[in-house]
Amino acid sequence: MPLLSESLQATTLAEAAFARLREDILGAKFRPGEKMHVERLRSEYGLGATPLREALSKLSSLDLVVAEGQRGFRVAPVSIENLLDITKTRAWVEGAALRTAIAAGDRHWEARIVAAAHRLKTCPKRDGAKLSDEWYRENREFHDALASACHSHQTMVFRAQLYDLSDRYRRLSVRSGLSGRDFDAEHQRIMDAALARDADAAVSFTVEHFIETTRVILSGELNDEAEVMRIVDRLRRDIRAGTKLG
Repeated sequence: MPLLSESLQATTLAEAAFARLREDILGAKFRPGEKMHVERLRSEYGLGATPLREALSKLSSLDLVVAEGQRGFRVAPVSIENLLDITKTRAWVEGAALRTAIAAGDRHWEARIVAAAHRLKTCPKRDGAKLSDEWYRENREFHDALASACHSHQTMVFRAQLYDLSDRYRRLSVRSGLSGRDFDAEHQRIMDAALARDADAAVSFTVEHFIETTRVILSGELNDEAEVMRIVDRLRRDIRAGTKLG
């Protein structure tokens, strides 16, 4: 029994380390390329080296951390190319999940979407110049609700990983605030199409929603709006090449 108790405790500590590190990386507390010193993390989190190393190894499998052999770990770097690849892949996976959910969803699925949309619309959006942490949580709940009737474990696991990778870029973006966007209107269009069982429209609105976020991030990183639009147009063509969208 003591051995079992120790094993459970170790698992719990590793899970706690993973959850805290993941949250801090996604929340941009740690910057891209930053060295993840285990001794510093031990002091900061009050956790042992073993659960921290286990958590960092797990995060490396999710592309949030990079393992450097015997030299330890660093926060995963960022790049425009990686952002575009994430957006493209996320659009494809989300489109498949959404189509399946629309086909299979029942009234409980519909109710979950409506409730999530209400919470998202009424939560505080701003935290100074940035989007609030509550908005980020409710935004994720809304998109999760839309895909929740997909009933494919592997699709949903991969989808969640892509959401994390995309969310990290948004939080790291120089212009991570509202940027003049009407999020409520964008979300309303997606919800209305999904509840009307119009899969083509729901997927199209969702893809454009993702693309617009990527455009805002690119605009914060590049000083050439014409170049931003060229990149976005290419991204849109690449996404359409892999979907049913015309």
